[in-house]
Amino acid sequence: MKKLFLSLLFITIFSSFALATSYLPPPTKSSDFDGDGRADYAVFRPSTGMWYIQRSILGFTAVQFGVSLDKPVAADYDGDQKTDIAVFRPSNGIWYIQRSREGLIAIQFGEAGDITQPADYNADGKVDIAVFRPSNGTWYIYDLAANQFSAFQFGQAGDIPVAAHYDGDRKADVAVFRNGNWYIQRTRDGFVGIQFGQAGDKPLPARYDSDHITDLAVFRPSNGVWYVNRSVLGFTGGRQADSLNNSPITN
Repeated sequence: MKKLFLSLLFITIFSSFALATSYLPPPTKSSDFDGDGRADYAVFRPSTGMWYIQRSILGFTAVQFGVSLDKPVAADYDGDQKTDIAVFRPSNGIWYIQRSREGLIAIQFGEAGDITQPADYNADGKVDIAVFRPSNGTWYIYDLAANQFSAFQFGQAGDIPVAAHYDGDRKADVAVFRNGNWYIQRTRDGFVGIQFGQAGDKPLPARYDSDHITDLAVFRPSNGVWYVNRSVLGFTGGRQADSLNNSPITN
């Protein structure tokens, strides 16, 4: 409990400091820029297109990649266990990905208003390009490695997409958060609806314990408290990470 609280406290303070002028991708294992198995902290600054990355082994680096209004979508797109710097440009629907092993690629996939949801949907070890379109509740997924496209309806306008590994089969499940309710279409265990949170909460699913299943979690701006339902260690909540003016790290 103490370890989790200290982690949330540090993340919230760090995000509050940086979000005034920049965007932080979530500090999870998917933010491992040097391939050592540990998450690195990173900031993307839209005003300059600069990435500032504090790597756990290789140390600090700053890289210019992107322009104003780009959305950071860093992930491991080439399967080398290193997070690749990447941005989605809403103005033209293009993903610009600087892969650490396979080099630069630009792909048109999506449009203004789409919400990016890159994840590994087929368990091949490579992150797939994906967007959720609120206007029609449709998910569009492109398997870059296999050059395969899929689309299906799951959700509605106003939903917050929260794709993640909810059943432990290493395939990302499509899911949405709606006013405190989680609707999850699991690839192995099927559909489930879970009430956890309330309207106005910010969903922050991640692995908060030691298993391979994503845990449900929300940050409540009204009181600055994190609520986490861990699959192994159970529920924890009621801990105020810092002041009410802070922002959680979100995608």
